[in-house]
Amino acid sequence: MTTETHRASTETESEHLGDGLLRRAADLRNRFLVTLPFTVIVLGLSMVPALQFSGWQWVVAFASLPVVIWGAAPFHRAAFQAGRHGSSTMDTLVSLGVIASSLWSWYALVFGGAGMLGMRMHMSLIPARSHATHAEIYFEGACAIVTFLLAGRLMEARTRYHSGDALRSLLELGAKDAILVEGSGSERTYRTIAASELAVGDRFQVRPGDKIATDGIVEEGTSALDTSLMTGESLPREVSPGSAVTGGTLNTSGALIVRATAVGSGTQLAHIGQMITEAQATKAPVQRLADRISSVFVPTIIALSLLTLAGWLLAGSGVQSAITAAVAVLVVACPCALGLATPTALLVGSGKAAQMGILISSAEVLERTRSIDTILLDKTGTLTKGTMSLESVILPDGSANSPDSQSSEDALSVTASLESASEHPIARALTAAARERDLSSHPVRELRNHPGLGVSALGEDGALLLAGRVSWLRELGIPLPPSALSAISEAEATGATVVASARVEGWQETSSAGDTASTQASQPADEDEDGGIIVDMAVGGMTCASCVRRVERKLGKLDGVHAQVNLATESARITLKHDYSDAELEEVVKAAGYEPQVRSRRLASAQAPAATLTPQTRELPEHLDGVLLGAFVVRDTVKESSKDAIAQLKALGITPTLLTGDHESAARFVASQVGIDSVIAGVLPADKRDAVMRLQEEGHQVAMVGDGVNDAAALAQASTQGLGIAMGSGADSAIAVADMTLVSSDPTMAAAAIRISRATLKVIKENLFWAFFYNVIMIPLAIFGLLNPMLASAAMAMSSVCVVLNSMRLRRAH
Repeated sequence: MTTETHRASTETESEHLGDGLLRRAADLRNRFLVTLPFTVIVLGLSMVPALQFSGWQWVVAFASLPVVIWGAAPFHRAAFQAGRHGSSTMDTLVSLGVIASSLWSWYALVFGGAGMLGMRMHMSLIPARSHATHAEIYFEGACAIVTFLLAGRLMEARTRYHSGDALRSLLELGAKDAILVEGSGSERTYRTIAASELAVGDRFQVRPGDKIATDGIVEEGTSALDTSLMTGESLPREVSPGSAVTGGTLNTSGALIVRATAVGSGTQLAHIGQMITEAQATKAPVQRLADRISSVFVPTIIALSLLTLAGWLLAGSGVQSAITAAVAVLVVACPCALGLATPTALLVGSGKAAQMGILISSAEVLERTRSIDTILLDKTGTLTKGTMSLESVILPDGSANSPDSQSSEDALSVTASLESASEHPIARALTAAARERDLSSHPVRELRNHPGLGVSALGEDGALLLAGRVSWLRELGIPLPPSALSAISEAEATGATVVASARVEGWQETSSAGDTASTQASQPADEDEDGGIIVDMAVGGMTCASCVRRVERKLGKLDGVHAQVNLATESARITLKHDYSDAELEEVVKAAGYEPQVRSRRLASAQAPAATLTPQTRELPEHLDGVLLGAFVVRDTVKESSKDAIAQLKALGITPTLLTGDHESAARFVASQVGIDSVIAGVLPADKRDAVMRLQEEGHQVAMVGDGVNDAAALAQASTQGLGIAMGSGADSAIAVADMTLVSSDPTMAAAAIRISRATLKVIKENLFWAFFYNVIMIPLAIFGLLNPMLASAAMAMSSVCVVLNSMRLRRAH
C-alpha cells in the first residue's frame, strides 16, 4: 500500500460512526410522520360511526395506499429479500399481514358489498360478531400495523444510535488537524494537514493546548499531557524524548515533536472504539437462543395462520371470518418484541458501560458475570496507587508520629532538602510531604549521591547530613537507639519501606582537585565570587519541566539575577547581584502564570552554592559520630476507593482475594486496610495463572483484576471460564487478553462492571419473558377469532415498545 493510499484509508472513524443509523432513523421518521395523518384519518373514520359520511370507506381505502405501499416499503423489501434466500423473518409476518388485510379489504369493497354508499361500520373487539350484512374491511388494521411498527422501529434506531454516544465521544477526542514537520535543522518546515493524512513515521508538532494527533514517540521537547478523558486520571503525565504518547490526549505546556507510530485504526483510541463495536456486534448465548426460536417461530406462525384459515372454512364459517382470523394470527404473532429483547438491552447496556468507562469485549461476557463467585485482585496499581507516600515519622525515642507533628516536621524539613534533587520515588514522596505541609527548605551544599545507599550533603553550618537506607547508616556507625530500631522493624514487618536521616557535627572533608572543580562548575555561572543575596521562594502551579524553564527564563531577564527552580518541591532559589524587592520578584513570577511567595532572604557566601546533586560519591569513614534525625515510613498508598470497592464486591456475593507478587507482610497490611480476608502473596506471573486454575478446578467461577504485564497470563486464564478485567492504566498485554477494560484506575469500577453486566442480563430475561408471555396469550385469541386485527397490531407494537422502554432503564444503571 502506498503512503497516500494508507493516509486516505485512515479517515477519522467518528465522522461516520452511526451515520447509517442516523440515515435509517431519518427515513423511518419521515415515513412515520407522513403515514401518521393518513392513519389517523383511516382510524377515525373506521372506528367512529359519527364521522362516517356517505362514501367514507372509499376515502379510507385511498388514504391507506400511501401507508401500506410507501410506509410499509421497508417491511416488504426485507420480506422479499429474505424470501429470495428461502428464509423468513419477523418482517415476513408484517408484510403478509399488511398485504392480506389490504387485499381482503379491497375485495370487500368491490365484491363483498362493503363499497355501497351509506354503509356504516363500528369498532368491535371480536370481529366474528361485528357485521353480518357485508364483508368487513380492515384498512385501519393494515395502517395501524405499519404506523405502530414504524414508531417502534424509529425508537429502536434512536436507541441504537444513542448507545454509541460513548464510542463517538471517545473517537471525537482525536485531533482534527496536525502540523506536519518536514526536513531538519535550518531547512525544517511546518505544514498543517488533516490528522487523518498522517502516516506511520511522519513527524508532527504539538503546540501547548493542542491535542496529540495520533499515537507516537516524543522526539523533541518536554511537556505534561492531560490524559483525564482517556484514563480518568486527573494528574498530568510528564513526557520527554522517548516517551510514548496517545492520540487524543491534550498537551498542556511545552511544544513537542512526535513521530507517529500508529494511525487510523491502529491507534489506541481506535482500538477502544473497536472493542465497543465488537462487544455490541457479538451475540450472547441468550441472544443466539432467541434467534433460533425466531427462525422456527416465523414459519410456525405462517403454518398456524393457514391452518386457522382452513379450520374456519371447514367449520362452515364465512370467508370473511376465516380471513379475519388468519390475518389476526399473522399480525399478533409478529415476534418483533422477541427480536428486540436481547439486542436492544445489549446495546443500551454496553453503551452505558462505555459511558462509565467500562469497555466490554463481547456480549458473552455479560452472561459469565452471573456466576462469578470469586474475584482475584492484584495489589500494585489496582488496590494501591503505585506511588509512594509518607505514612509516619519515627523519632529517635522510638515514637511513631504523624508527619504533621512539630517534631516530625523538623526532621522532614531537613531530609526533604537533602532529597529535593533526587527523582527516586521515595525521595519524591518525602519532598511531596514537605511541600504539602509548606515546610521551608534547609540550605545544603555539595550534594553527593551514593548509588543504592542514599545521599549526603553539607548543611549551612558545615555539618554532614545523611539520608538513605537504615542499613547504610548503621554501617557508617551512626548510633540508632534500640527503641527506634524496634519501631523501624515493626514498620518493615508490615511491608513498608523505611529510610532514615542523620546529622554529623564537626565534619571535615578533604576534597580532591577534581571534586573542587566539579563543585565550582555546579555553581551558577553568573553568581559572583563575593556572594550576593539568596532568596528562597515557593512557586505554586508548576506541573512540568517546561514550567521550570519558564520561571527561570522570566527571572533571568532581570539584571544580575540567576534562578534555580525545583519542580519536586515547587520552590526557587534566586541569587541576586542587585537588590530586588520581594514584591518585584513575585510580580515577575506572577506574570509567568504561577503563584509565588518569598519565604526567606539571606546573604550568600562564595562557599555556599545552591544544591546540585552530582554522581560523585563522598569518601566517608567507617565510623561516624552522628545522631539520628528521624526514620521515615514510606509505603505504596492504598487508593481511597479500594475499601469501598471491596465492600461493593462482597455485597454482590463475590469473595475477594488479594493476589500479589509482594511479600506476605506487605500484602497482609494492604488486605487489612481494604477489608480482604484471603491473601495469596509472593507469586510469580506463572503462579498467578496457576492460582486462577486451582480455584477454577475447585469449582469457583473466577474473575481476575490486574494491570501489569505480570497479570496477563492470569487474566487470560480467568477469561476461559470467568472474567479477566484489566485496568486501562495498565500494560497493553494485560488489556489485550481481558474481557473487560476499566478506562479509569478506580477499583470500584470492577464492581460497577459486574453490576451493569448483571443488570443487562436481567433486563434481557425480562424482555424475553414479556415477549413470550404476549405471544402465549394473544395467539390463541387470534386463532379463535376473538381479536380484531387492528387491536392485534396495536398490541404487537406496544409489546415492542415495552421491550425498548424496559431496555432504556439501563441508562439509569450505576
